[in-house]
Amino acid sequence: MVSSGTFIACSDAEEYCLPEVFHAECAAGEVVVMERARFGRMELGRCVTRNYGYIGCSVDVLATLDDACSGHRACDLSVSDPALVRTKPCPKDFAAYLDADYRCVPGKKSP
Repeated sequence: MVSSGTFIACSDAEEYCLPEVFHAECAAGEVVVMERARFGRMELGRCVTRNYGYIGCSVDVLATLDDACSGHRACDLSVSDPALVRTKPCPKDFAAYLDADYRCVPGKKSP
């Protein structure tokens, strides 16, 4: 559980391609709160450079990133983590990517 308080920092939504690692980190005395996380092929960008007809296939993976990151001062989650890959939001021949953002709030992880 996260202590309530004023928001300190917020990341910009960012694309994380295979085989990159999502990394969230807050200052001492702050914890991560995941804001949004989608896995798939949401749009053309850094990770998907051509449209082969499967743009827009995605799944909400906020719960997965909440479990891994929210309430912690820092976390890392590979885009190839089985918890993400097994969601299979797109045909298997198409690589998916993670689009996620978080904020830092004052607090500490509950025991």
